[in-house]
Amino acid sequence: MTLEEIIKQCDEQIAIGYSPAPSITLIMPGKWGKTNKRRLCKGGPIGKIVNDNFDGRGITVLFDALEVKEFLSNQSLQRSA
Repeated sequence: MTLEEIIKQCDEQIAIGYSPAPSITLIMPGKWGKTNKRRLCKGGPIGKIVNDNFDGRGITVLFDALEVKEFLSNQSLQRSA
């Protein structure tokens, strides 16, 4: 997925308006480590690991959609500047 596609997914979840906070689920490379948390990328938001995909596709991580959108929007602005 591109940054724009992830931001669009965040926008859709935010528009639905789940309480207490809208969330987005991403499949990320790697394995479930010693903790139940995974960072989106260096300096990015931290999500909760909710599933280990034993088929070799990585792990499923639940992130706060508002945090991800804010972080990725800032990254997009930095790239375009």
